Amino acid sequence: MHTPKSFGALALTVPALALVLAAVGCKDPEIKQAGRSTRTVKASISTFDPNADVAIDFEGGTQRPDDYAVQMSFNQAFAPMDACVVAAKERKGIAADQALPGDVDLAVKLEPKTGKAAAVNATLSAGKLDKDTVLKDCIREAVATVQFPKYDGPPVVVELSTQLDAGSAWEEE
Repeated sequence: MHTPKSFGALALTVPALALVLAAVGCKDPEIKQAGRSTRTVKASISTFDPNADVAIDFEGGTQRPDDYAVQMSFNQAFAPMDACVVAAKERKGIAADQALPGDVDLAVKLEPKTGKAAAVNATLSAGKLDKDTVLKDCIREAVATVQFPKYDGPPVVVELSTQLDAGSAWEEE
């Protein structure tokens, strides 16, 4: 069986999706006890090394998930991601009407047969917030709940980006 050389390069290429979407959260990630916040949920979704070698099964399919379907599926993560932001504001003593700065960049490794995330990496553009592992784990967990489209092909990494805290203020025209 002859495998085209370009397929090998194509299979190693990481497709990128860029979304600029509204709000982002994790459902009730904390309990406050005696003035201290206690984490109730640990992230069960793993992270991954985006630079690691990828093993390609040349006997499998060659499909990739549809970009639009991935974007529409990502909408499922908005409510739980928004809950993560609300919890972070409460934990840090930030007023609900004050927006957290920056964006969240996500890299999601998709399992083709299940349409679930095998691993999720999250990076917050506001440097100080990027050190908040509770917030990042909550966001990663929220994205892991999304049912992405199934496809016949190798695992791929999709890149998504959204505003961390779009706020909820209405603008008058």
